[in-house]
Amino acid sequence: MLNDLKELIAIKSVLSEGDMTKAAPFGLGNRQALDWFLNRAGEYGLKTGELDGYVGWAEYGDGEECVAALCHLDVVPAGDGWLTDPFALVQKDGYLYGRGVADNKGSAILCLHALKQIKESGLKTKHRLRLIVGLNEEHGSACIKHLMKNGKKEDIPFISFVPDSAFPLINSEKGILHMSVKVPLDEFFSENIAFIEGGQSINVIPDKAGVSIFKDSELGKAIDNLNNGEINSKFFSSSLLAGGILASGAGLDDFSIKNETQVYTIEAVGLAGHAMAPEKGDNAIWKIVTILDTIATASPVAGVLKNYFCNTKAADNLGIYKEDKESGELTMNIGIIEFDDDNYLRFTMDVRLPISAKYEDVKKRVEEVLPRGSRVEVLRYAPNLFVSEDDDLIKTLLKVYEDKTGKKGYCIKTGGGTYARDLPKAVAFGPVGEDIETNLHKAQENMSVKDFETAFEVYKAAFIELGK
Repeated sequence: MLNDLKELIAIKSVLSEGDMTKAAPFGLGNRQALDWFLNRAGEYGLKTGELDGYVGWAEYGDGEECVAALCHLDVVPAGDGWLTDPFALVQKDGYLYGRGVADNKGSAILCLHALKQIKESGLKTKHRLRLIVGLNEEHGSACIKHLMKNGKKEDIPFISFVPDSAFPLINSEKGILHMSVKVPLDEFFSENIAFIEGGQSINVIPDKAGVSIFKDSELGKAIDNLNNGEINSKFFSSSLLAGGILASGAGLDDFSIKNETQVYTIEAVGLAGHAMAPEKGDNAIWKIVTILDTIATASPVAGVLKNYFCNTKAADNLGIYKEDKESGELTMNIGIIEFDDDNYLRFTMDVRLPISAKYEDVKKRVEEVLPRGSRVEVLRYAPNLFVSEDDDLIKTLLKVYEDKTGKKGYCIKTGGGTYARDLPKAVAFGPVGEDIETNLHKAQENMSVKDFETAFEVYKAAFIELGK
């Protein structure tokens, strides 16, 4: 299993420009990962197939209906801060490190080998056992949507588990709303700011952001006059900035300033993480917006960003906050900020919606607080998933979990989104406990060898029980 995981981790299956001449709708790296999977599954004697380069599968057994595990082979960009090569599997001190170890190549390998061992045992099952792998989970799950729309009836599993969240079992997933917001540049931005940028992906908390200010602008001259013309870290401890920075919860040493040829560039650092849990990260874009709002009180755009989008009370300020017992509370994350065509400031929003929140209301309220001429585009909306604890699928998987781990099984809710919401009946199931940190979407993504081995036993048993 580890040899296979090593080979799969080495493939940089990050979303890139598609090439349909090679059946690669999500880029050649993702296509390479799919080809590796199909070839290896075939070597293990499993039946294989694919649909237009969107998804592939490996299968064992006969029967009219199939039960399935669904994993994804695409990963988010590596980002900075790694102590090892993110695309090389490293085993150290009882842990496995590499991009995709936990999300979600590790689970794909576990399920592939579970099917391999079941086949080698000769076990007869009532239903076909299938492992489906997609290539676009991190960017909207177009892969599984394509399968549901264009796949044959026999290719659609009637029940499934998705090893892409946490144990014991996820029976509630928040709705996911991704939006792109474009705001016309006000006079302050047009005259003072050379560029602003931060973030790489809409569903990742950005750990770096920056803004460059023209030296010959009014703001540039104001910066030049601070600290008697000294442009260094003391700039952030000035009376002009320190209060605003500390009040926002940031630290003075989270910022740096560079004195470049034509601009002063201010940079902020934070902590990357998954957008489903903004409280576990530290958003660098928020920090840059705090700086701008502090030194640019005349900028309506900076004020709107700070008040409604870049603080811990943003959802309350917008009037969109909701919470319910079935799915938890609404969360927001600004993932990317940049200039767009020199006339607009663009930023992206990742909003995780409890059952009690409607995405139309969120979009409407965002539009209401933005300056005239702004544009809001919904890039993705995925409805909530909720499966009752009394469902047979839930009972079966929790029993498997208890039998193989000796721990009590129970249902939990998450802000994360998995393939489960796109399938006829499915829930997320592992691969690690809910209290275990795997650095999802961060540097040093990892899984312990012990958890890896335990998950294998759980998934093998789950296939067998669901296949009866």
